[in-house]
Amino acid sequence: MASPLLLAGASSALVAGATGSLHCALMCGPLACAGVPQGPERRAAMVAWHVGRLGGYVTVGLLLGSVGIGVSRALSVSVQPYLPWVMAAGLVATALEVGKHLRPLPVVRTISRALVRTSGRLAPTRRSFVMGLATPFLPCGLLYGVFLAAIATGSPLGGASLLGAFALGAIPALATVQAGSGLTTRWPSVTWALRKAVPLFAAGVLIYRAVLASTQGPDCH
Repeated sequence: MASPLLLAGASSALVAGATGSLHCALMCGPLACAGVPQGPERRAAMVAWHVGRLGGYVTVGLLLGSVGIGVSRALSVSVQPYLPWVMAAGLVATALEVGKHLRPLPVVRTISRALVRTSGRLAPTRRSFVMGLATPFLPCGLLYGVFLAAIATGSPLGGASLLGAFALGAIPALATVQAGSGLTTRWPSVTWALRKAVPLFAAGVLIYRAVLASTQGPDCH
């Protein structure tokens, strides 16, 4: 059974994905729409894209959680208590749009390009699935913060659940973009304000909860 700390981390990741979903829609929206064709296969392709995206995040989470085991052993201390702080830092980076100034790591860029090239030779639904798999490899400040949090879980299960929850949180906004609602272009000033305010508010909540938990003494009852 997952520990309360890992469950709390997954819950925070879900909130981070939901509150940062406007940012995700701007970053992944073009890729989401590019991976979904018009015509009778559109609905199946949309589902395939989200399944691929979720699968990609869970797989990356498994790998990063496994890396976290080695990190915890090297430091001889559990890094799980730092989960909220790492995620809060990612949310602040999102509000400051740090991702615009980040360059993808060479390995990440190679994986992303390989997946996109592979998708071009596939049928529409399968192509959408592979395009969804490519989304965890986009340069993104918030995503990098969640990646660090996945490492901090020190557990493959913890990393997978955290990144899976983050991916789930952003599905509504991304699905709205795929449906062509003009979410990010209809009210640009409102969208800009929300992109700044919502991640900062979520970061404040995470920091408040972390400070509150650190100041509470052990339960003697």
